[in-house]
Amino acid sequence: MKELSLYVFLALTGLLMSACDESFSDWKSPQFYPQESAITVPGLTASAQSAATIDLASAGDAVKVLSLSEATLPAGAKLDHLRMVVSPVGIDAEPVTIQALDAEGNFSKEELQKVVTDYYGRAPEARMLNAKVYLDLVNGEQSSYVDAGAIVILLTPIAPQISQNYYIVGGTLDWAGSAASKEQKFNHSDKNVYDDPIFTIVINAAEGDTWFAIGDDEACDAIANNEEGAWSKLLGTTKGNGNTDLTGTLARRYDLSDDGSFCVPAGYKKIKVTLDMMAYTYTIEPVNIAENYYLIGGPGNWDSSKNQKFSHSDKDVFEDPVFTYVFEGSGSEMWFAFGDDEAIDAVGEGVWNKLYGTKGESTDLTGSFDRRYNLDGDHSFCVDGQAKLYRFSINMAEMTYEITPLNFLEYIYEAGVNNSWGEYLQPLYCSDGTGLYTGFFYAQEDSWTEGKGAFKFRGAADGWDNGNYGTGTLNDDGLTGTLIDDGGSGNIMPAPGFYRADVNLANMTYTLTPINSVYVVGSALNNDWDNGVQMTFNTAKHCWECDATFTEAGVIKFKGNGTWDSQDGNWGGTMNNIINGSNDNIPVTLSGDVHIEFYPLCDTKSYCTITAK
Repeated sequence: MKELSLYVFLALTGLLMSACDESFSDWKSPQFYPQESAITVPGLTASAQSAATIDLASAGDAVKVLSLSEATLPAGAKLDHLRMVVSPVGIDAEPVTIQALDAEGNFSKEELQKVVTDYYGRAPEARMLNAKVYLDLVNGEQSSYVDAGAIVILLTPIAPQISQNYYIVGGTLDWAGSAASKEQKFNHSDKNVYDDPIFTIVINAAEGDTWFAIGDDEACDAIANNEEGAWSKLLGTTKGNGNTDLTGTLARRYDLSDDGSFCVPAGYKKIKVTLDMMAYTYTIEPVNIAENYYLIGGPGNWDSSKNQKFSHSDKDVFEDPVFTYVFEGSGSEMWFAFGDDEAIDAVGEGVWNKLYGTKGESTDLTGSFDRRYNLDGDHSFCVDGQAKLYRFSINMAEMTYEITPLNFLEYIYEAGVNNSWGEYLQPLYCSDGTGLYTGFFYAQEDSWTEGKGAFKFRGAADGWDNGNYGTGTLNDDGLTGTLIDDGGSGNIMPAPGFYRADVNLANMTYTLTPINSVYVVGSALNNDWDNGVQMTFNTAKHCWECDATFTEAGVIKFKGNGTWDSQDGNWGGTMNNIINGSNDNIPVTLSGDVHIEFYPLCDTKSYCTITAK
């Protein structure tokens, strides 16, 4: 034992006399005082209990973290209220104070777990914490603030083993084959698996009962390589082989009394499986998708009118579970929800909890959703209303959504075989920012297209970075379909020919109208407004052309497919600014034999040239 010098004792006594008068008998309710600085007691220092890492998974409820060296104290004085001020190494974060359970250096495992995971996340890795150790020197009802020095602690938080990837083995697929191919992979965010331990997947259900197990890479690779005991590495339910309970806990088959295979009874088309690998639990949700969904609120009323119906492809809803609704912004906050026929009808009866709401924050633009009766409130969706349009897409198989604010540029561009994939500009024009684009171009075939034209749309004139719009779904002739913005999207491939293209980037659809013929008509052509002169498309020049004889310097127009319908093409205006649907005739000054070239690209870009022969 070390003795205190007289000077130290006098200093301590002075501090003790000036300290606040409080009782310090309750360890659970420690008192703190804003002293300017702490004193030190010679010989009294803290040291880490071990230079090795403390693994909280194997520790008891009370964890020995540090020890205090012995020191001689003034008569009647004792040490009390041991605590650490802890901060992470290499992370800019506020320090946290942890109270010890006793004066022997034991701390709560629960508190240590919270501190290390709050700073570093849940991954079971050794983490370093700096700690300043403080305690009180108590004499009766007075105390002094004592600095016992600094230590470094190594802690490994409690966490189960979580793999990076999980897969469904079985289901509607061959068990061994699906393990080897790993094609039924669970979805996961880009976060660390210990920060986000949730994995989800939607699989097809079998016509009868659907049986499956779950494997990680280790288990699937072992099955693919025919390793001994490979099948026992799969995960199954602890509730017993063939158990049809939709919730439960997971374990490796080698820890189960049977194989623990999951069984979902017949009667469903899709099955959603959610894993919480921190808790080692699962939830199975048989998926049923309605034929129709409706927005409620937003730009419309909160009523049961069903006048805000989501659009959908012509595919079966289980083949294509994505529904989309596009609405205009209002300039201020807009709140809304959505529901199927059952939910909207229930609103008419005063029942609101069948609507769908977000599981996250109302202003989240992406996330997952559920019925309101499964949520702790209405969880309506909210946008700021500042965008011109909003596209609200819901995936009813995965129960996820995406809200996209839309502010469209004036032009997008066709790129395909006809223009060497964008070397010659083929613009489509949007006049009002609504995402509705129209343009005209020739869909040209190539040696690899098997007698079809091939093209896509893109958002930039000089590249694919600002939109790469290809087929999502299309009908057999390619004249209508949906678009996806993805570098891997498919080419649109109708029969070769000249087309009017109407593209709606708000709801990601397109329509092609074949323009099989174009005629030049007018007063300059002997006042022939019916038949005129038929033109021929020149694929090298990207224009319609013909030779004609002008009987006078008059006016002309161009019309497609022999009609005046602007859907087929009804072009007027001026030679340098030809507009489809214009009532204005195009003045011409030449007479006699002429050569006409007409470039019907899109409004603001269309023009013609007329030269004497």
